[in-house]
Amino acid sequence: MNLHAWRRLKSRIAWSMAALAILFGLFWLTWILWTVCDLGFASMSLRLFTENTPAPGSAGGLRNAIVGSVLLVGLATFVGTPIGILAGIYLAEYGQHNWLGRTTLFVNDILLSAPSIVVGLFVYAAYVAPIGHFSGYAGVMALAMLVIPVVIRSTENMLRLVPNSLREAVFAIGAPKWKVITRVTLRAAIPG
Repeated sequence: MNLHAWRRLKSRIAWSMAALAILFGLFWLTWILWTVCDLGFASMSLRLFTENTPAPGSAGGLRNAIVGSVLLVGLATFVGTPIGILAGIYLAEYGQHNWLGRTTLFVNDILLSAPSIVVGLFVYAAYVAPIGHFSGYAGVMALAMLVIPVVIRSTENMLRLVPNSLREAVFAIGAPKWKVITRVTLRAAIPG
């Protein structure tokens, strides 16, 4: 057997093993999805969305869990979005060449890559443990800490897409920087 045929045989064996591994994984994923759908659709009813969670072993719904999740996410978005937008505006418009901007960008990159469990443990150690009991506000703080870096990066990238010639044109007619940012840059960056 020559070298070319030997490499082709090894390649076919490797492809076959990879295909078998994919099929093996897909079988179990399909089985799990089928089981969830089969048992889940049978349990769907209006009671699931309109009744509170009962004591274990009795019938009830998930209304309080759904409402609590919506409130938690809504409050975290309400807290985290303005902070992220303001920090993103600062990074894009003011903090490009100073130590505070570089530090903010560095900390934001760290927070973007931080796992959510680390953020949760931080909030637990900083807020829950000192007050001595669990709180919905702790969840809001943890989710807001996860929202802020994403909003900062999105805002900064969006504002950096606005051409400098547009800013320079508005500066040329004598507008102050805050007006350039609020009336021109943000409007150009946010379509509609």
